[in-house]
Amino acid sequence: MSNYVETWKSIAHALGRSERWCRYMAQRDADPLPVFKVGGIVRLNMHDLEEWLGHQRTRTLARPVAEALGTMVADRGPAPALKLIA
Repeated sequence: MSNYVETWKSIAHALGRSERWCRYMAQRDADPLPVFKVGGIVRLNMHDLEEWLGHQRTRTLARPVAEALGTMVADRGPAPALKLIA
């Protein structure tokens, strides 16, 4: 089994996202999707992908939910109390 995923279509399938999203993520300045081109063929190393996904998870989970809610409603006053409606 190869350690690389080639073509945008294969990369999108591996991530469960659209090709457009993958291309966008590869072109962004801050923490881009770790793809590279070899002779005009785009490649994604599976090990690099696992590291990138782990970094994305860590970055996302680093912000507490209360802090995220506070920044979303900073202009409208304090964050509303959350109610469990299960």
